[in-house]
Amino acid sequence: MTTVSRPRLLLAGAAALALAVTGCGAKTKDEAATAAGTSTAAGGSDVLTIPYLADMSVPDPDVFYDIEGNSVILNTYQGLVKYAPDSTTIVGALAQSFTESKDRLTYTFKLKPGVTFHSGAKMTSADVKASFERRLKVNQAPAYMLANVKTMSTPDPLTFVVKLKSPVDPFMAYMASSWGPKVIGPAALKTHAGSDFGQKWMRTHEDGTGPFELTSFQRGRQYTLTRYPGYYGAKPFFREVDIKITPDIGTQRLELQNGDLDAVLHSFPASELASLPSSLQIKRENSFLRLLMYVNTNKAPFNDPAVRRGLRSALDIDQLVTQAYSDTATKSVGPYPTALLSGQPALPYKPDPAAAKAAASKASTKSIVMAYTADESGVQRRVSETLQAQLTQAGYKVTLKEVQLPQTYAYIKDLKHAPDLLLATNTPDAAHPDTWARILFQSKGGLNFLGYSNPALDKALDDALPATPAQADADYRKVGQQIIGSDSLFFLGDVKDVFVLKKGLTGVSHVPAYPWTVDYADLKR
Repeated sequence: MTTVSRPRLLLAGAAALALAVTGCGAKTKDEAATAAGTSTAAGGSDVLTIPYLADMSVPDPDVFYDIEGNSVILNTYQGLVKYAPDSTTIVGALAQSFTESKDRLTYTFKLKPGVTFHSGAKMTSADVKASFERRLKVNQAPAYMLANVKTMSTPDPLTFVVKLKSPVDPFMAYMASSWGPKVIGPAALKTHAGSDFGQKWMRTHEDGTGPFELTSFQRGRQYTLTRYPGYYGAKPFFREVDIKITPDIGTQRLELQNGDLDAVLHSFPASELASLPSSLQIKRENSFLRLLMYVNTNKAPFNDPAVRRGLRSALDIDQLVTQAYSDTATKSVGPYPTALLSGQPALPYKPDPAAAKAAASKASTKSIVMAYTADESGVQRRVSETLQAQLTQAGYKVTLKEVQLPQTYAYIKDLKHAPDLLLATNTPDAAHPDTWARILFQSKGGLNFLGYSNPALDKALDDALPATPAQADADYRKVGQQIIGSDSLFFLGDVKDVFVLKKGLTGVSHVPAYPWTVDYADLKR
């Protein structure tokens, strides 16, 4: 199975803003506003103003693999299927129906008629096939979702057929993922394809089928989404969505309270939620975001399994979740997000100071470094300080170190000099246990930052991929139990998506598998 590397901006603010400003599209925000005679300030009846903490990488769905930027991708492009709101149920998007063969090798998608791209071209199955082929040619991180495809065919303009080399239990979950294959129009695939499959043009442009067009992309400043008049679905309430790059949560908070923004969709300080003015509302939504503590098993003291096991007894997870997250997170109960796998093994974490001290006394060194990834609302810092106090009580001398997200991807190259413990928040690619276990537990998984390696576990994951759903679930439970028993990764909290919005906004549509994201087409003022 292809190794997945995923430099997601889970903790926004890590990326520096580019100095150059680049526009895109034939219409600018100001031109559109002037033509409509409508104010673009927050509070305007049909203009929505939303902040990002950092730039998205690129608005190219075959390259994009962050979280900041999901709302741009999901509101301009569409895949064949998607998840229903507040659910893990897969429903049609551009496909009005889909079937799976008995041997689980052939998937047939019947497309919706009358769909057009933002360039005006009519969508057919040939465009779907060309889009899937482009993903494989571009071969960036999300390409792994199509790695097992054997053939693709287009029996008629509204039928698309995919045949796999072997069964892939999470295949439809890949299709529904926010990072899953999207259908791209001829403006990118033909008119501006060039020698790089249109990648240069798609750094600042798009040609999707979604309810909004990307009409301006000013890196470091603002992106503008404009309602697409040819959209086949219900007409969105908002004519325009202005996404402002505001790399400071304090500034975002003040602008929201002053009426210059309509919503803050992530990183709002949990400690301040209880004191919000009556003009604002809070939406707490289930998500698959999880707070994790990685353990470096490649050097002392935690290369000793008995010393690692003592960490279980040192942790008071109820305390750290309550202190750091208030009511915006709950204690994890298993190795997978709960909605991804039923009957998964329970986490054996229970504070026992005496047992924690006994295990720590056997450690070859008691001086350890705990790194935590920087985030704008300070949650990771508060968690690390609570853990520092708990581990100090057990007998360790803990040095805390704030790091930027890109640093965590480099640890695998020099594990002997990597931190002993690492706090980070991550999310699966889709609502399927494989999309969590493969990137996090596998020896070469893209989110296995501190290099835990277990060949037997790797084999179990590969065995689960073609298995029947029932057998696959049993395999994933065994894998989860192996990870728990290894004490190489501790599952601390299940983090909610918290949206703070103006009181007049309604129609908040959210999917747990699409973090930090609402459907702009469903919002109304």
